[in-house]
Amino acid sequence: MDSIIHPVMPPAKKQVWEYLANGLVRHVPTGNFYSRFQVHGKRTMKSLETDNASVAKLRHLDKLAQNERTRQSGVRAGAGKGTMGDILREAIEVYEQNTEHSEKSKVCFRASARRLEKHWGVCFGSALATTRPSKVTAALVEKFSNYLSTQAVWRRHNTRKIRKGYGPATANVTLELLFRVMTFAKARGFVTEVPFQLKGDLGKKSLLKPEPKKKFDFPTQKKIQEVFAHMRTVGKAPTDQPELLVYLQRRANESGDFAEFMAYSGARVEEAASWVWEDERDNSIFIRGTKTESSKNREVPKIPAMVALLKRMKERRLAEGRKVTGRAFTVTQCTEALTTACKLAGVQRWTHHTLRHLFATRCIESGVDVPTVSRWLGHSDGGALAMLTYGHLRKEHSEAQAAKVSFAA
Repeated sequence: MDSIIHPVMPPAKKQVWEYLANGLVRHVPTGNFYSRFQVHGKRTMKSLETDNASVAKLRHLDKLAQNERTRQSGVRAGAGKGTMGDILREAIEVYEQNTEHSEKSKVCFRASARRLEKHWGVCFGSALATTRPSKVTAALVEKFSNYLSTQAVWRRHNTRKIRKGYGPATANVTLELLFRVMTFAKARGFVTEVPFQLKGDLGKKSLLKPEPKKKFDFPTQKKIQEVFAHMRTVGKAPTDQPELLVYLQRRANESGDFAEFMAYSGARVEEAASWVWEDERDNSIFIRGTKTESSKNREVPKIPAMVALLKRMKERRLAEGRKVTGRAFTVTQCTEALTTACKLAGVQRWTHHTLRHLFATRCIESGVDVPTVSRWLGHSDGGALAMLTYGHLRKEHSEAQAAKVSFAA
């Protein structure tokens, strides 16, 4: 009997992928789920990082929605819309329409926008207005932040001196505006994610990280007077031009008076620049606020140093044949003179706001309570900000006074 030979059947192929509804795919050997869709005509597959069917369905829907936003973004960008310039203009309009922002804040916002557009074009050689949001990457932002701090060329208002590199505060404000624009781009569907964060994901040297506050070492009374004296000293001036020398000396005296006025009254630079002689009282001076929430009209008592200063200013004014009326100062700032004087006196650099701090510090160290100092400074919060800023001084003063208390016979 002939034996029956049965043909050997090839082994059945193991199923690797299980295609479910609406582009959801399961990898059979591992059980993990994937999302399958097309991007710009090219089919791609993304892991959903789960083997749970319910979780996979939800994540798959998110992937499909994200893909659709990307597609719509490309359609709008292809139609000539959705550039960084368009979104920046929209961000400015939204900010200016917000009634909670002061006019000064809106002016600063527009200045930041001009700074961003100007230096982006210089840094990358292409205008920000024509750049697509999808082209703004974390690497570009890091490069831009380093450019702002080291290479950006600019000039301070009302001065001729060209400077190179912005300070951390100005650079951070500019980068915050860029972050706001990218957030707008994400909300409008032009990008799926903002490519950078404001809390230092761009490296250890990134300006996006907050700069530590430097502790200011207040000088002695002798050093303070030395700084004011240097401000009134005219540097190298041509002796063969007496009229020019008189003018320079007059400007130097004005700068010194302006700085002393702020240090003896706690006035802000705008408040001091607009102070008029008619606002002098018998025992106080009236300071008119700048009509902002943190600058109020107020009366500040004349401390002895202020009395002496106003007397010298009047005598000099009368000697020059001018009346003691109208604005007391012809200068509106003394930044450069103050910086130079600090270098000559060998002290840490002062700003206009440092003079205001000097006034508050001296008042508290002399025993004036913080709420009273707060009113003299023009704060409207009942002393909360002053307590936060100068509370440690009150504690130190209290401890120093307590050391004088003795029950010894």
